[in-house]
Amino acid sequence: MSEPLRRNRDFVLLWSATLSSTLGAQVASVAYPLLALQLTGSAVHAGLIGSAAMAAGIALRLPAGALVDRWDRRRTMLVCDLVRAALVATTVTGSLLGFLDWRMLLGVAVVSGVCGVFFEPAETALLRRVVPAEHLPQALAHNEARQYGATIAGPPLGGLLFNLGRTVPLAGELLAHLLSFAAVLAVKSPTAAATPPLTRTAPSAPDRPHSLLRDIADGLRWTWRQRFLRVLLVTAAGFGLVFSALTFTAIVAARQSGAAPADVGLMMAISGAGGLLGALAAPRLQRRSPASVVLAMFWVAAAAIPAMAVRPTAWIIGPLLAAAFFLAPAANAILYTYQMTITPDHLQGRVLSSLALIGGAAAPVGPLASGLVLEHWGVRAALLSIASVMGLVALGATWSRTVRHLPPLDLARAVG
Repeated sequence: MSEPLRRNRDFVLLWSATLSSTLGAQVASVAYPLLALQLTGSAVHAGLIGSAAMAAGIALRLPAGALVDRWDRRRTMLVCDLVRAALVATTVTGSLLGFLDWRMLLGVAVVSGVCGVFFEPAETALLRRVVPAEHLPQALAHNEARQYGATIAGPPLGGLLFNLGRTVPLAGELLAHLLSFAAVLAVKSPTAAATPPLTRTAPSAPDRPHSLLRDIADGLRWTWRQRFLRVLLVTAAGFGLVFSALTFTAIVAARQSGAAPADVGLMMAISGAGGLLGALAAPRLQRRSPASVVLAMFWVAAAAIPAMAVRPTAWIIGPLLAAAFFLAPAANAILYTYQMTITPDHLQGRVLSSLALIGGAAAPVGPLASGLVLEHWGVRAALLSIASVMGLVALGATWSRTVRHLPPLDLARAVG
């Protein structure tokens, strides 16, 4: 019997490193646009920084996954943290000496975003090597709590630090990446996966290097051949579309109902708190029927969204969003436990990047589509339209035999 997760030194270090890195990125997500606005007075320049970083990340998602599978995962994380720390150090220096401009911020944001695209699959793939199979669901639940916690705390912290001085959030981001680097450096470099490949269909690791394009194609082909991963891709894409549209619509609805900006921020904090509470409850929820938890996530969301249309104010939408988010961390941890269990170690980076890219491909459509409905038919029509899409996703998941018959987590190999 392996030691408890809380005593797993490498997991604690890896978790802490990614918490620090994620918190730094969340601080930057607020600080950079505010700083660009202060430097230029242009909302276009401020928006360009976030959009360019996002576009670069999307473009490099699949190549990053293939390269992460070729490289040492721990070393990849170290290089990413070091590059980001060096870049942020230049912005701190530029701010102190007075030569910082928006183009420098743009370059730092883009390269930092690209580093994140490499860092994330490397961290998740490395997790499989430092955590025994029986603790993988709990580890992923802890990761969900980390993500929600950083998302809730990071943006307000960025705004607070910016109020103290424009260099302060940059220094905070620099410290975050240095702490992450130190924690990853302290992780022992594992040479074998703690959770061995479990699928009969998994190919053996390649004996000779292939071209990058072939590696990407191999990862996509293998992912699509797994019935469970096909279902995960489709449901993740639908869920991403719904919640990108819902977040945008909730903000517009709250403002149209007379909510102040501070009230809108509180509404989103309440929704994030629902996800955080769900992440904390995830280890206990995982011990129930995995299929029940996953299906309940879809149907609770499908019920919560039309309820918002009854009275779309910030104080009604916030708690309903929290309810919709509550089961998401447990469901994500369950689904990604199966993914990590059935995927061979040498394909982890490619499969994770494929899921992130394809699963999130529909998300950018959400705000645009919702905006069109809002403009022509109003808030209630937009919410009911989103609820209809969520209902279709829930029906599809319920109809899927793969989802309905998910085995217990200790038999995760059965989904392959």
